[in-house]
Amino acid sequence: MANALLRSGTLALALIAGPALAHDPDVITQYSTLDALKAGLYDGDMTYGEMAEYGDFGVGTFNALDGEMVGFDGRFWRITEDGVVSEVTPDTETPFAVMTFFDHDITFDLPGGSDFAALSEVLNSHLTSANTPVAIMITGSFDTLTVRAPRHQDQPYLPLAEALADQAVWDLTNQSGTMAGYWFPAWLGNINAPVWHLHYLSDDHSVGGHVVDLMTDSGSVSLDPSPDLTILMPRNAAFDEADLGTP
Repeated sequence: MANALLRSGTLALALIAGPALAHDPDVITQYSTLDALKAGLYDGDMTYGEMAEYGDFGVGTFNALDGEMVGFDGRFWRITEDGVVSEVTPDTETPFAVMTFFDHDITFDLPGGSDFAALSEVLNSHLTSANTPVAIMITGSFDTLTVRAPRHQDQPYLPLAEALADQAVWDLTNQSGTMAGYWFPAWLGNINAPVWHLHYLSDDHSVGGHVVDLMTDSGSVSLDPSPDLTILMPRNAAFDEADLGTP
């Protein structure tokens, strides 16, 4: 049952306390919120097997902030602080994840010779609305990539900003692979970051992580604007008792 339903323009936002039935395509489903993650709520009660009911494409993390998740074409991968890439098992739990059934609604060539800032400007120019979340897939080759993964956290958990101060970072060259990610409008900034949030996985599944910077070579970009956003609220004491601010 939805606790609240908010409409702004064409975007419908449903807040749901716990797992619900699978959704139709063109819906982004997110478990927990960015503010909860920032507050150090790193233990969720949602599995990736359950999240797969809501999409075949997404990004996220793992309990204890143990790595980055990237998923596309119905398969989900974990990149940990030691750089190891492994396929996610359905019973693996997450404190934060975002999923959708990806549609290639808007496609265009990946501009060559672009760093992250320049690529973001190009991506912004292809937005059909400044107020609607977008899923993004990039496939291609990259001259350089800087990627990161958080380190496993021990309780009592530090806030996210402090936890990420000592993250693992890798510089990669001559890469070929896929990026999955999302862009959220600024008015949803407490729900998810209002930036192009990209996770990378190489074609051979040997390296990946959260994209910090890059230099593009060639490839293709697909965007999937999604007018419906569902938030699955965690069902645990830590979330219930957390001070996440008041309106």
